[in-house]
Amino acid sequence: MESLWVALRAPSWGREELEAFQSRRLRALVRHAFERVPFYRDLYSRHGVRPEDIRGLEDLPRLPVAMRHEMQDRPLEDLLARGFKRERFIQHRTSGSTGYPFSTYRTWFEERFLHALRLRVQLRRGLRLTDRRAAVVVGHGDRIDGRGTRLARRLGLMRRYCVSCLLPAPEILARLSQYRPDTLGGYPDALAMIASEATEEHRRRIRPRIITTGGETLTPDMRAKISECFGAPVYDTYGAHEFNLLAYQCSETGLYHVAEDCVLLEVMDNGRPVDPGHTGEVVATALHSFAMPFLRYWVGDLAVRGPLRCPCGAPGATLEKILGRVIDRFTLPDGSKLHPYHLLEPLVKEAPWLRRYQLIQEAVNRVLLKLQPLDGVEPRPEDLRRLRASLQAPLGPQVTLELEFVKELPPAGNGKFRPYYSKVRS
Repeated sequence: MESLWVALRAPSWGREELEAFQSRRLRALVRHAFERVPFYRDLYSRHGVRPEDIRGLEDLPRLPVAMRHEMQDRPLEDLLARGFKRERFIQHRTSGSTGYPFSTYRTWFEERFLHALRLRVQLRRGLRLTDRRAAVVVGHGDRIDGRGTRLARRLGLMRRYCVSCLLPAPEILARLSQYRPDTLGGYPDALAMIASEATEEHRRRIRPRIITTGGETLTPDMRAKISECFGAPVYDTYGAHEFNLLAYQCSETGLYHVAEDCVLLEVMDNGRPVDPGHTGEVVATALHSFAMPFLRYWVGDLAVRGPLRCPCGAPGATLEKILGRVIDRFTLPDGSKLHPYHLLEPLVKEAPWLRRYQLIQEAVNRVLLKLQPLDGVEPRPEDLRRLRASLQAPLGPQVTLELEFVKELPPAGNGKFRPYYSKVRS
């Protein structure tokens, strides 16, 4: 019931009330994870941590960081909490855009509640329940999103039209022109791409009131191109499959408000929190996930910590920048550009044995795929043949695909890992 109380009261909380809730939730989560989730029980036991040691936010640093690859190496039953009906869990298989494919699980209530918290942010930005929403996201073809009740759809509420970002820009623009959305969302790279190819007729018909981006880094030039083309403000959102919402951009200051009623978010460098204005790795704790807890979980992103309070007056902490990856498109021999998601989807589907991967376009006609399997796992020849065929199809016959098995894929010198990039200059 406290989750419902959060949804109603959190927007009006002061800092003291917010931190009191976070401390209560942290205590409950740590005890729950220690008693019901073998992975956390083993992790905390190795580090000499007991649930009674965690009394509030001040004790958060005592918890060891849970690394994604460590969770990957454990059987699923060690990651899910005992006492839940697992056949009813909702599964999310990540695209592996961090280089670590991973599946997360939630109960129906957790899933709906997290979507409700994200919707609350959108409503405060100006979303109306009757808006015709459009999203340019990963997918095949176009579809009407099935979220929500039949009654809501019959009443014309919460309509959301999804268009695949993998389609050619003219086709995406044609479908959006026909739908004429009130709000537009999607990956920054995809929206910037269609903005660069939009005609005056497209601009006249696609006039959203609000534009939201997420899933990739939104650069200043992307923001300017998208906003200028469609004539609307652009609000960026920072999320992850494991948490849903992590932070969202302030309409007044441009800083990112951390969704502190959803997560505890730390920005760390060498195990220590960084000061405002400094860069570090994002470590987060999900405050509403009990089926599959994420406590001090390494997200795999870099961010710049912002002020402890936003100048707009909101009580929550902020991030200054999200230093995620800017999508590199692969330029093919015929001059066309290939979106990396054309390769990510079949890669994740055909290679569940992967721990990490890296796609590198070495030349216009050559792509190198580095593969780091899970410990003790060796793919069969037929698995590799199937993987190669699924990737070769979007690359085309003129591109040579090389597979290289590696023991480790370290990050670059700036601390960021790039799971895909091109050495070919456009």
